[in-house]
Amino acid sequence: MDKKIIHPALRDPIRTYSVGFNDELITECSGQCSHPICDFSYLSLKAHHIIHHARGGLTIKPNGLMLCTRCHRLLHDGFIPQRLAFSIKYWISSGRKAPLIINQTSADELVSQAEKIKFDNSLSVNARFTLLNDLLIAANFLSSRNARYFTFINIIAAKIGVLNNGTSSLRSSLNAMLISMDCRRKWAQILAANATRYAKEINHHWLALYFTHSRAVGFNARNRFGNAVNEFRKALNLWDTIPKSRSRHDEAVQIKHRLLREMAVCRSKKTQNSTKAKSEVLTSLDMAEAIGDHHNIDDALVRCVEGLIYLNELSRAEVYLDRLYGNWERLDNHLKTITMKMDARLALAQNRTNRAKEMIEKGLKWSLKYRFHHQSYHFKRLDWNMKLVFQNKRQSIIT
Repeated sequence: MDKKIIHPALRDPIRTYSVGFNDELITECSGQCSHPICDFSYLSLKAHHIIHHARGGLTIKPNGLMLCTRCHRLLHDGFIPQRLAFSIKYWISSGRKAPLIINQTSADELVSQAEKIKFDNSLSVNARFTLLNDLLIAANFLSSRNARYFTFINIIAAKIGVLNNGTSSLRSSLNAMLISMDCRRKWAQILAANATRYAKEINHHWLALYFTHSRAVGFNARNRFGNAVNEFRKALNLWDTIPKSRSRHDEAVQIKHRLLREMAVCRSKKTQNSTKAKSEVLTSLDMAEAIGDHHNIDDALVRCVEGLIYLNELSRAEVYLDRLYGNWERLDNHLKTITMKMDARLALAQNRTNRAKEMIEKGLKWSLKYRFHHQSYHFKRLDWNMKLVFQNKRQSIIT
């Protein structure tokens, strides 16, 4: 756990900005994103805590910064350092009259400086992070959006290299991986590729495996199933080359089985009618049952149901879905959400509209309650697909 995160009882009891505070912040920034170079003027605005609420930040106007949803995401992904957020706040408060940092260097110069800082072992890890944050601030003022993103990705990849040189623990270095979790965006794919390359350079095989997996998940989310299957194969090849210690043997086997499960589901999405894909989906479940870990089995059941739906094996998928509902009490909240999503998908495939509608409404409430935003997005898409199917049927009846 991050040491800077304070106990919930000590945080400001007001978590979000009220309508009144939002109106004041919107007036302060003249109804536009506070970032001085923002290419997303059409997006809605959102109030951001400059000092994060979880780290003791107060929900007051001086700690609030109005950003568009895209710039807000960039800030949380680490592309906009907190120091720059403070500078922007001061600049906005002064009516945009106070001097602000203006970049005079090119993207290539910033990237070359990041490479030098990454390998400068005479400096401490914290000192190198400070210098790389300075480069990130400079990158925010590049005129071209493509140049900004190219520089962001390379500087963050340099941060990953510094982080892994500074620690031998995989768990400590996973913070850097959080940057590539938003896998639906193209830039996350490039970041994952760069991160994999840097991890291989410093011989951090497990991190390279995790980033290759992130890249595969990203391709899967963008419906590029062929590319996803290839990335899963690369991840499995990496797994074969990694030396496994006895203490981590069980964990390593579970990682391999998860990769095989996800690759089987991707293959079923790609082919939608393949004996090999069906065999892989069912084999992955057998592997999980052989280990005997409940969480592993439940995850395998979810993947099995998903793969069988895509392969149009609906009756068999229903059997495995019943098994999941039989294990309902031991499922964690995330697996329960995914189970409801699979139930809705199966009901749609079987033309059981009422059941699908019920599970979509229930799953959407559940995902919002536990803040599974990615899953709530999936439920909204299912709802939209259901309405579209219903509308097409209605039009066909009328005509």
